[in-house]
Amino acid sequence: MVRIILSFFIVSVALNARAEVLFEGYSKILANGNPVGYIISKYEFDAKSKKFISIYFLKTSGKGMEVTESLKAIADAKLGPISYNYTTIVGKEVKTIDAKFTGLKMTAIVKDGKKSVTVRKDLPKDTFLSTFLVYVMLNSKEGLKTESNYGYKAIAEEDAEVYDGQANVGKEEAYKGLKAFKVQNKFKGIPFVSYVNDRGEVLGTNSITQGVTTELVADPATATKGFPMSETILKNIFSEVPAGRQNMMSKNASVAPSNPGKREGIPQGTGIQIKGDAPTSPAGK
Repeated sequence: MVRIILSFFIVSVALNARAEVLFEGYSKILANGNPVGYIISKYEFDAKSKKFISIYFLKTSGKGMEVTESLKAIADAKLGPISYNYTTIVGKEVKTIDAKFTGLKMTAIVKDGKKSVTVRKDLPKDTFLSTFLVYVMLNSKEGLKTESNYGYKAIAEEDAEVYDGQANVGKEEAYKGLKAFKVQNKFKGIPFVSYVNDRGEVLGTNSITQGVTTELVADPATATKGFPMSETILKNIFSEVPAGRQNMMSKNASVAPSNPGKREGIPQGTGIQIKGDAPTSPAGK
């Protein structure tokens, strides 16, 4: 059923011939329960070019160390990889990856500091970019439903390598006032849980082994308060400063009774580097 909804959405957007935002939101990152940063994620489908676009920006800081990470990934209408640009800055160390795909062949230029390496790989059939995991699940034969199991091969954008992954969908349950499937994931050998609604929105993730969680929030300030945020950088990455309202968490909050209570300051945490969800996954990772 969810797969039918996604297919209908793509057709209807194509008829309107314009780019449509599938999801846009801000998530806070917590390490062992303490806020340490935020992620801004956006997914679009461009009807004119028939391409999916994933963009995210991640920032963590604490104890004198900042981590900045960004990704822009493009896939075709069947979610096959076309290209991606990835950047991470840890302290003063910069790493970039520019990858392009032709069929099942990948060419990636990896720059790490002053070193530049060109990576060429033949990809297994049906390999996709890991940031699009949830949309691949939505568009599968089974769609996104309870007791569905998905084995897959995906490219980890941060190292231009292909890894095996597994996603097992559990029952729908309540998460932060919304219904969501509890999905048990394993990617790059790391197990984690994600909470995904029937629209493919990742409401939260939990990596128990790393002690890191993410939580989608209703408004940008809840995620970014106490952490650096440059409007100039965001405009360069997203073409604008994302409002973060294109998600059910924000829409649910806009109709719920307001009771903000006392606002507390956000303590600084230790600088960490995790994948954005997409989907860490990333949404689905």
